[in-house]
Amino acid sequence: MIKLSAGTAAVMGLSGSRMDVFPTTAYLLSGNSCTMKCSFCPQGIGKSETLNRLGRITWPEHSWDEINEGFLAARSRGGKRVCLQSVRHRDGIKTLLKNVSAIKKISSLPLSLSAWVKDHEEAAALIKAGVDRISISLDVVNPDAHKKIKGGSLADRLELLLDCAYRLPGRMSTHLICGLGESEKETIGLINQLVKNDITVALFAFIPLKGTPLAGAKQPDLDSYRRIQAAYYLLREKKIDYSSISFLNERLVSYGLLQSELLKYLENGLAFQTSGCMDCNRPYYNERPGGIIYNYHRPLLPGEIREALDCLASSISSGSRV
Repeated sequence: MIKLSAGTAAVMGLSGSRMDVFPTTAYLLSGNSCTMKCSFCPQGIGKSETLNRLGRITWPEHSWDEINEGFLAARSRGGKRVCLQSVRHRDGIKTLLKNVSAIKKISSLPLSLSAWVKDHEEAAALIKAGVDRISISLDVVNPDAHKKIKGGSLADRLELLLDCAYRLPGRMSTHLICGLGESEKETIGLINQLVKNDITVALFAFIPLKGTPLAGAKQPDLDSYRRIQAAYYLLREKKIDYSSISFLNERLVSYGLLQSELLKYLENGLAFQTSGCMDCNRPYYNERPGGIIYNYHRPLLPGEIREALDCLASSISSGSRV
């Protein structure tokens, strides 16, 4: 047995849920009762009623036979990748290797993995087993907040991530959550370091979840999130250098571009879509249907692009370069 996200169960025909956009990646979840106690995550609560939740998503359990049949339906509906997400297992990567093997037997799609690995040897073993990309999630950008919210050292996890990226070039990813006590300068500085080391970044907006220690915290301001999304896109696409970005009191105020240049680079809307592994769209993973959309899970409509650009332009410098 293994868990599927509710959206993946729908795209596989294993539930009757209706969706406006299907996931382009099949999301599976390995394990129960994470040994981590992240303050933003339902898995960290340790209660039985939260073990089928990760992020905003519920994860019903299914047999491998059901999933085998479901992969055929998923591919016919546009499925392009598999993502195995995992709690931190008590047996290290033993269960991960078992589940990776099971997935590779029934699917030829590229396989991403988001899991706790302790060193580059474990990462290499998972790649050898058939994983296409591995995410070592940093999540919390500010070192003090990281220690308080996730536990442990941000510097140590970043060192491991960079070491794996050096030894396994083009194979590493990470997750960053905006809205957990970090500044824009901290976030964009770290993004720049990750981009330079060929590490793919999946940006998330923090969302408070019922029952977690951070249930009463606020989500990040949308204009701040848009500034960070744009900075990541411009750095990733080599449209700007980090040195051209200006900050005031740790807040981004300019990309060092003419306004016409900025609008031209961002007019396709790609900066505001879900970031991370190729073909990952995570529908409503950190948004509520009908609420603010931080990460669009589909190409933006013209009006949505204008809205995102207006939000961005109104919050940065109005001089000759923005």
